[in-house]
Amino acid sequence: MAPGASHNGHHGLRVRLGNPGRLLAETRELTLLILGHLFVFLLSMGHDEIVAEMVEDGWLFAQYAERFEVAIGLILFLCWSALTWRLVSILQRAVVHSEICPDCHQTRVVERENQT
Repeated sequence: MAPGASHNGHHGLRVRLGNPGRLLAETRELTLLILGHLFVFLLSMGHDEIVAEMVEDGWLFAQYAERFEVAIGLILFLCWSALTWRLVSILQRAVVHSEICPDCHQTRVVERENQT
């Protein structure tokens, strides 16, 4: 969300994607987390080819290729877990629920009780 934009009286954090130059820090962080997930996903799709290239170029002995591939997979899994953990913590702080008022048919935000 752009700084200075109206919140329409809503309390809580509004999380959206968009141009990083005009976004709040939380929205920028969300965008970077999604890009981080994409980067880790692409690396996990190609990490076996990366290891094969390293063996072919002489950077790695062929007998250690499988172990190195498993190690890279474990590191990527840990990176994915850390990114997901941070993403969930951001989304938990966001505005949780909105419902339509039966009388005026307008959307209003209902904040959940703080469970921490």
